[in-house]
Amino acid sequence: MNLLTFTEEFFNYVREFLLLRFTLFALALMTFSFITNRIIDWFFRKSSFFDEEVEQTVQSVIRSIFRYGIVITLVFYLISQFVDIKGLLAGAGIAGVVVGFAAQQLLKDVILGFARLTDKEFRVGDFVTFNGTSSGTIEEISIRFMQIREWSGKLLTIPHGEIRMIQNFNKGRMRIIERITVSYQEDPTRIKELLEQVSVICNEKLDQSLYRIEDEAVEPFQYIGITDLNPNLKYVGYEFCIVGLVKPEEYFETSRQVRFELMSIFHKNQVQMPTANMFVHTETLQEISGEQFPQAGKEN
Repeated sequence: MNLLTFTEEFFNYVREFLLLRFTLFALALMTFSFITNRIIDWFFRKSSFFDEEVEQTVQSVIRSIFRYGIVITLVFYLISQFVDIKGLLAGAGIAGVVVGFAAQQLLKDVILGFARLTDKEFRVGDFVTFNGTSSGTIEEISIRFMQIREWSGKLLTIPHGEIRMIQNFNKGRMRIIERITVSYQEDPTRIKELLEQVSVICNEKLDQSLYRIEDEAVEPFQYIGITDLNPNLKYVGYEFCIVGLVKPEEYFETSRQVRFELMSIFHKNQVQMPTANMFVHTETLQEISGEQFPQAGKEN
């Protein structure tokens, strides 16, 4: 056996040995993770420290911590087979600074994640809007990011560091504010009576959706009044409003039912809806036709 063959066989042996050790170590970690997840599931099934939504959030975070811990442990174990970890950490120097800058965003996400979980800003199952753009139901919360499912079915993964503003539709209570504009030809007194009828109907049909304290509705549906005259340039008419305080989980469905009752009453009583404004730009018409249109206050 020549030296080249011996060297090749030696390195093959070392490679196979290291691969076997790494595989066994990875299997041990996976087994540990599997057993730990089962223990976590058993603990939360048997305990009653948290309500259902908080329990899902805590489980999600604990699993996330274990997941990151296993990955980091595997990486360090693999590196330790080739270099001295202690010596590497002691002599990191500039490399440590570079890694620190690279990990800055990761650390920011983790710190903000822990802060938000501590403040209980949201939990798994909440319907939220992030940064005024993306809306959906929270499916998973980890220490680094959050996953929300949009109504369309798309799954969004958002790092905690990119979340600047959160609107939570499942915090305490929600106020339904339904505004509707009708024609100036309608009698305001008649519309007021119709909207009071709508409020009574909604309070009867949607009684279970109202927000209550000690079984007493805090703010049942009620007619507010005329909230604006000619509210925008698109339509001409009065703007009326009815409001009601409902349970957060019932907000969207109840809003749709209120609109249905509102339009049913209006259709039954043939209420005139507002007319659209029409703007005529004389300069444009002159350019098209070549004719001169008289100005207000001037004679032809």
